[in-house]
Amino acid sequence: MRTFMSLIQGWQIAVCTPNAEAAVPPQPENWKEIVIPHVANFENPTEEKPWLYRCRVTLDNPEGPMFLEFGAVGGLCRVWMNGNYLGEHLGGYSRFRLSVGDAARCGENEILVLADNTRTGDWIPIGGDFNNYSGIYRPVFLITTQETHFDLLYYGTTGLTVGTRPDGTVELDARIVGPQEGVQIEYTLYDGEAAAPCGVAARPAAAPAVNMRVDAPHLWNGRKDPHLYHCRARLLQGDICLDEVELPFGFRSIKITADKGFFLNGEHLTICGVAKHQDRAGCACAVSEAQQEEDIALIEEIGANAVRLSHYQHPEKTYDLCDHTGLVVWAEIPLLALPDGNEALFENAKQQLTELILQNAHHPAICFWGVENEIAIHGESLEMYRKVEELHQLVKSLDPTRPTTLANLYCVRNNSQLNQITDMVGYNIYYGWYYGKLNDYGPFLDTYHRDNPNMPIGISEYGADCSITLHRDVPGVGDYSEEYQCVYHEAAYPAFRAREFVWGSFVWNMFDFASGIREVGDVKGLNCKGLVTYDRKVKKDAFYYYKAWWSNAPFVHVAGRRYARRCGETTTVKVYSNQPNITLIVNGTEFASKTGDKVFVFENVPLQDGENIIVAYADAARDEVALTRVAEPERSYIYDNPNPGFNVENWFTLEDGEEELFPEDRFSIMDEMGDLKAAPEAWALLEKEVPQITGDPRSGKMPRMSLLRIINRISGQFEEEFVKELNRKLNEISKQKKEEAQ
Repeated sequence: MRTFMSLIQGWQIAVCTPNAEAAVPPQPENWKEIVIPHVANFENPTEEKPWLYRCRVTLDNPEGPMFLEFGAVGGLCRVWMNGNYLGEHLGGYSRFRLSVGDAARCGENEILVLADNTRTGDWIPIGGDFNNYSGIYRPVFLITTQETHFDLLYYGTTGLTVGTRPDGTVELDARIVGPQEGVQIEYTLYDGEAAAPCGVAARPAAAPAVNMRVDAPHLWNGRKDPHLYHCRARLLQGDICLDEVELPFGFRSIKITADKGFFLNGEHLTICGVAKHQDRAGCACAVSEAQQEEDIALIEEIGANAVRLSHYQHPEKTYDLCDHTGLVVWAEIPLLALPDGNEALFENAKQQLTELILQNAHHPAICFWGVENEIAIHGESLEMYRKVEELHQLVKSLDPTRPTTLANLYCVRNNSQLNQITDMVGYNIYYGWYYGKLNDYGPFLDTYHRDNPNMPIGISEYGADCSITLHRDVPGVGDYSEEYQCVYHEAAYPAFRAREFVWGSFVWNMFDFASGIREVGDVKGLNCKGLVTYDRKVKKDAFYYYKAWWSNAPFVHVAGRRYARRCGETTTVKVYSNQPNITLIVNGTEFASKTGDKVFVFENVPLQDGENIIVAYADAARDEVALTRVAEPERSYIYDNPNPGFNVENWFTLEDGEEELFPEDRFSIMDEMGDLKAAPEAWALLEKEVPQITGDPRSGKMPRMSLLRIINRISGQFEEEFVKELNRKLNEISKQKKEEAQ
């Protein structure tokens, strides 16, 4: 039987300089004691460089095949034992193992592990709006096996393959290495926690594939009934068990259509989902099993039925938890850019996609394989389409039972080839936050469905940043207030639910997450679109808006409790609840009762000087907040945005409307940077008028971004009259000239 030695203690770390020859270990100094799991750049998450880890392990009798297993190592990883080079792995999110070979010896053994998160362009991701962590941030094991064992080196898998059909068929296969004469593989199936097996089969180790059958299978049915089976596979030589592995699995059918959306076991299921990154305050990406359990419990509490595990492979425990709780999973690889001509990067994308699928295909919770996220941010190309098609076909060769999907940026046009490759499509859309208006979601979806009637469409990201310390009576775009996040979601989500053809949506994001490039209002280093704070301590008000949609557990939540100091004789109180009738009590006196649906707004609620106790209830469900009336507005609640942006709708007059200011046949600030750069006269004008934009390399990397959006990012540098005049000058340039120049 195999044995596991957990390698947690006894580690050291040092910054190092890798040798030009990969097989030669670095020789750093200034070692520091640490414990695994460990994030090398925890103190400075934007730091990218190589670190060397060192561990000394005492082995009494190192006989038999031995392997080092890493749950994940950030970036490029190289490993040595006793000076012997064991190999490398590229990609910071998947499990991998390396053979120790003859490197182990009796007594003390030195293990060296290089972790280098320096982005060299030959592994994914090459960028992204989340931290590029490094280090040995998931568990490490030293595994010893018999000569004959399940293959531990096949893409980090267990060596056991379990596939199922809804009729109860279980397709089993295994990869076995070592001498196989006289060795049999025994498969035993168990129903849930039952001690007695529901099926047993044996095959020669040299021909391990077999189909088994479970009569009247109990289906895995999402949140309703997440029933699981498990398979134990043993390699037997007579009465001796040489090796043993076990995997959970489930029976279920999935289908997705362009007109009706997603079906689980033949029943329609609207995907009511949230997305999540793996990191959190205090530990970054080195999350414990208990912390993963807490995250999934919060997703259960809000009532979601699905989770997008973005943008990479998550810990095995997270997929197990989704199986057990019934959460439908969108699993994906960190392909966030796909530049033409970079074959090494593409090969690594295929490697990470293969690892993701082969390591996790047994999980019934996983229903969608995601092959890319927003890769068109830098433009599209025929090579890009070909490579995405190749990823789609790779998925089908590894797992033909699940649909492929991708997440397109808003600027991917409806007729793009990216909308014709995978089995279903998601769009990352931020109307009413980064661009457009809150009422643009419905028209966008209707137009997409009209133009692509045979492609299932859903929303893979949408959201708005907020800081729980910022508040407004009249919230607006860019104020980062908790109140605007609520307004945003109240406007966006009903547009999705009103359209039967939309397969569903994933809120971006369930939790705030770290991103070193971010500055959100009064918060630095975080993307604050989460419904829950980075430390998981505060459920923002918008959390309860979705709980009112999704949860059956009766509750009442009074919003605005962190907007505790209010100015004025009266205020507005908003209540979220999944109950139909809400009563509001102010300072012990009943103020009003309302009948409604999810959102209840009480206006002109009187405030006395000092503290006011506001209670809302519906039968036994109750919530209470304390609001203090103050003489002057609380300035700490207000974010003074240095780049508030220009609202061009304020420019419209009876004489100059949208068609006059932004004509289709002439250029304007509404045009995309790629189109402007392709028009010599228009680009020459911009080089003269806004050199800070044309001279910024980032502008050239965003061909699908409008000029107005870029201006609004640095709007503090411009007077509004200047921007109006720039638009007028662009209006003088005909787009016909661009076509003639081409």
